[in-house]
Amino acid sequence: MKKQPKQPKEKTGKRMPKKLKVFLLLVLLLVVGFITTVGVNIYLNQNFMVSFYQLRCDKVSDNIRIIELADLHNIEYGEGNSKLIKQIRELHPDLIFYAGDMMNYRDSDYSVLFHLSDELSEIAPIYACFGNNELDQYLFEDREFVSKLEEHNVELLSNEAANVKVKNTVIQLIAVSEGTEQYEVETNNSKKFAESLEPTSNCRICLTHYPELFKEKLLDKGIDIAFTGHAHGGLIRLPVIGGLFSTGEGFLPEMTEGVMTVKDGTQVVISRGLGDSRKIPRINNQPELVVADICWY
Repeated sequence: MKKQPKQPKEKTGKRMPKKLKVFLLLVLLLVVGFITTVGVNIYLNQNFMVSFYQLRCDKVSDNIRIIELADLHNIEYGEGNSKLIKQIRELHPDLIFYAGDMMNYRDSDYSVLFHLSDELSEIAPIYACFGNNELDQYLFEDREFVSKLEEHNVELLSNEAANVKVKNTVIQLIAVSEGTEQYEVETNNSKKFAESLEPTSNCRICLTHYPELFKEKLLDKGIDIAFTGHAHGGLIRLPVIGGLFSTGEGFLPEMTEGVMTVKDGTQVVISRGLGDSRKIPRINNQPELVVADICWY
């Protein structure tokens, strides 16, 4: 008797529904996208970019290159900030500005700032203004801070003006120390100083940590160009919307980066900064070294 051929066994397993496959694929793509975004932001936040801006002022007779550093918060790019120093040296600035918060309040270790200043002062003269961290450090922790900084070849101006000669051009450099909340406090000097400014035929450049002062407080003061920081680029930058939050303006701030020409004609340069002291990470917001070329044409 012939054996009957074995019949193939029926598969009892159920196929994965198509909708579940699509869902799992979307979840996988989201996870990969999230990991990639985190990785990219970690890389970007460990490396600064250089932003170039060309500014016009008919009160200068030479092309003047200014490099602005803001909100470093004791961050280092390479050992002893070697990458930052090398980049600045290659850019050949005429002046270097510190626009505040180069260090952290209640941190008495100034070695990062002092070493950087020693190196950069060999490239170009350095002028600085108070950020909120330096001012608080000076007022409440270390009354010798300014003199210590000066020992490292940084001239810090506080609610005062200085004539600075660059090539054949004399710039009137002014510095405003307080932000909007403290600007009109009688024991401070920012408002008194700003209102005491007299007209000048020289290019008037303002160095202040706070860009939001140019919404109202520092308008119509004969300022041609201002260099600012403080906003940290809005911390988290969203497509189309821009920065999400800044200390000076709150949510959806207007003044977080680039150059803004405000209603009195002042060109306000806003650095995104080189570091961050907050727990909120910078997202889509690479640290920035600012290069501003001022020319008469």
